[in-house]
Order: sequence, then C-alpha cells, then structure tokens
Amino acid sequence: MNRCDLCGHPHSDCVAVGIAHANSGPGRTLHACGACLKLRRLLPLDQHPADSWGFPRFDYAAKAAH
Repeated sequence: MNRCDLCGHPHSDCVAVGIAHANSGPGRTLHACGACLKLRRLLPLDQHPADSWGFPRFDYAAKAAH
C-alpha cells in the first residue's frame, strides 16, 4: 500500500505519476491515488512520452471532452 503524495492518505490503488528530482542524491517516484489522479487529470508515468523528464503531466484531453 502506497501513500498518495497529493492527499497524503494510504491507498491500494496508487499509481506513479512523476519523478521528484533532487539536487543531490536520488530522486523519488510521486504517486497519486485514483481519486487524485482523476480530480487533477494526471497522466500515469507509464503514459508519458519517451522523451519526458518525469515531471507530472496533465491530461488536457479530459478537459476538452464535452
């Protein structure tokens, strides 16, 4: 069970949404629960483009749907 980095609660449905880069030492993976993923329209990390730096990305197509 992972903790959602957005709401802070532990959830079993958390998915990776980005990488938190660090100036020194290793970074870490950012996770979001299903509710935060949908609310903030975040793309899961495995759906980022191949040239992505790992920063969280937003699903703008969800906003365009009427």
